[in-house]
Amino acid sequence: MEVPQGHPQGADPRAFLESAEPQIRKKLEEELRALGGGLKFQLALKVSLVKVKPDGCEEYTDPVLRHKQEAILQKSEIRAALQQAFPRVLETLEKWTQRGSGWAVVQFHTLWLDIARYQPLRGGSYIQLPAAVKNKKAVVNVKNNDDHCLRWALRSALFQAAEHPHRPTKYPTADGLDFIGIEAPTPISQIGMVECQNNLAINVFGWDKGVIVHHLSKQPEEEARINLLLIEKAGKFHYTWIKNLNRLLFDQSKYRERKHFCERCLHGYSREDLLEVHRPECKGIGQTAVRVEMPEEGKNNLTFQNHHRQLPAPYIIYADFEALTTKLAGPELDPTMSSTQKTQHHEACSYCYVKVRCDGQTEVPEVPVEYRGPDAAEYFLRALQEEERGIKGVLANPQNIRMTSSDWESHRTACRCYVCDDLLKGDSVRDHCHITGKYRGAAHSACNLKLWLSPKTTTISVVFHNLRGYDSHLLMQAISKVEGRMSCIPNNTEKYISFSLCFIDSAQFLQASLSKLVEANKPEAFQITAHYEPEQQKRGLLMRKGVYPYEYVDSWERFEETQLPPKEAFYSKLSDEKIEDGDYEHAQRVWETFGCKTLGNYTDLYCRTDVLLLADVFETFRKTSQKQYGLDPAHYYTSPGLSWDALLKKTKVELELVTDYDQHLFIEKGMRGGISMVSKRHARANNPKVEGYDPEKPNSHILYLDANNLYGWAMSQPLPTGGFRWVEGCDGLAGTIKDQPADGAEGYILEVPPGALR
Repeated sequence: MEVPQGHPQGADPRAFLESAEPQIRKKLEEELRALGGGLKFQLALKVSLVKVKPDGCEEYTDPVLRHKQEAILQKSEIRAALQQAFPRVLETLEKWTQRGSGWAVVQFHTLWLDIARYQPLRGGSYIQLPAAVKNKKAVVNVKNNDDHCLRWALRSALFQAAEHPHRPTKYPTADGLDFIGIEAPTPISQIGMVECQNNLAINVFGWDKGVIVHHLSKQPEEEARINLLLIEKAGKFHYTWIKNLNRLLFDQSKYRERKHFCERCLHGYSREDLLEVHRPECKGIGQTAVRVEMPEEGKNNLTFQNHHRQLPAPYIIYADFEALTTKLAGPELDPTMSSTQKTQHHEACSYCYVKVRCDGQTEVPEVPVEYRGPDAAEYFLRALQEEERGIKGVLANPQNIRMTSSDWESHRTACRCYVCDDLLKGDSVRDHCHITGKYRGAAHSACNLKLWLSPKTTTISVVFHNLRGYDSHLLMQAISKVEGRMSCIPNNTEKYISFSLCFIDSAQFLQASLSKLVEANKPEAFQITAHYEPEQQKRGLLMRKGVYPYEYVDSWERFEETQLPPKEAFYSKLSDEKIEDGDYEHAQRVWETFGCKTLGNYTDLYCRTDVLLLADVFETFRKTSQKQYGLDPAHYYTSPGLSWDALLKKTKVELELVTDYDQHLFIEKGMRGGISMVSKRHARANNPKVEGYDPEKPNSHILYLDANNLYGWAMSQPLPTGGFRWVEGCDGLAGTIKDQPADGAEGYILEVPPGALR
């Protein structure tokens, strides 16, 4: 449902939401009746924000503000749910507009109401305990014959029976509990209401081959908790009372001594005093209920494992789109109102791609694959599916190994596995490329199996430059029209890093414009471009980023024009930039030299050139990475992922993963970071050395400090790799730390009260 805003600009956000409440409430009531059960809803408010940058220019953005979904089971809950939802939307807005961000609300555009069916877990009549739970003798399961098992479970906790606690007759029916407005069977979503109406603190756990957390009480920590276990059988659920949580969780630890378990994270401690020290720390982790599983001792060493990423990806595809920039109809907005105005719709009108094999060879056809016409993005995705089927057919029929005399000699004298670099112990095999048949090296049999290219699991990388910022949006317009499962890795609400088939963004590795990257490479690096354009004179014209009249090409008829558009047509209204005379003269030479008959021909050439140059630039980067680090960037999404594996591989470091949950919490508490900025537009100092100084007023100064590369600097310092342990007894520790060299073999992580800082 979409609720038109119909409100003037500058409206108060709270008033804006409250004015829409009657319409929202009416729609929720209608959906409750139509669904015949519960629902979940979410509000999404689109706003326009403005911020004045230091240079005086205005920057605009249109975020969509959402909140956590709210559940409603009956009509009487709607008002309370909206009273929860509205403040959460406003909190999201405040994160934009407060804390010195500089953003201010200009206009509210639209309020969306998203609704989905909700069938919550709810307890009912009696169900037998699973044998694994029953044998622990830690849970009381009352044999009720009605739908009020939650109430019976609470009775068993509040009026504990010494004998036969499973019998309902052991508990008073006049229990003093207030269940007005509480459904029977009771869904987990109403546990909070039960707590408030009865001044109780209730935790609800589940059982799935172990204990899981469903609901943690938000009542004050000093309130004693009633722990309930919600069990399930054949789609039916039943509440029971956990009499002894420590006994229930006992075998979830490999250690057999008595344990004391935290109700939030289900982590166990050998002594109750240790648990009490842990509780204040655990409460701060995400403010939500989590079950934490730490690495096991003996299995907590991290080393380089991605050996298959040392090999070049079997195939890689380089691609690019061109788009029609259709003008959007609508009145010009008053610039004094500082509103964002949408002026163009971008529609993919053409694409080009080239496929490169693992040995750097391009494959037929003799020209890159090109298409220009309607539904270009959809045709592109279908073409890639055909390429995928063809490539998987090649992988399903691997080439036999071809050994030269030098290959035999190299294999005979090999002492180390070329994959893992460990010594060979008589178990070496001849590893070869399944695409070309070439011998690669001597490897352990186990390492050789890790390099096997499965047609079912091998991914094919498709590379765009600035996929994240532009081309991904064109692809997303067509993705629903293509058969197959697509999964996305979100980076934020407007940018995508990668999605399957495995699209990657070269700009996540090479953060510069394509023209700058071309300039940074030597002419001999452009082998793929030379393959498709062997004439040196023509190729020389392509060895620079061309110009294209993006905003001029706003209809299909433009492609039929038989002359290069005038220089004025290359003006960009978006960036308010014109092209230089030299750039236009270059475009004229390209048009004439390549015999372009129409603007469509020029568009095809422009797109093809970008693809070929991108292919050569990224292939050079791949070769450099394989030479320096022995890793192929085509297996990664971003440079940090590549850098991490390069670190593990080159240093051969063995990192010890923390197994002590409290050590993890202790380290996490010390994490610092975030965006720092100065958004104050004007400040006046009363400085004796500055004109306008007033001796009658206190002296004041403006100090603006900044430090570059803090993260990079920190990562370049000596870093811990293992041996984490608590320090027993801190007497004399201050002196020990002072004598500790900054690059010593050991270091300390300290928690120091601010009052003790100097």
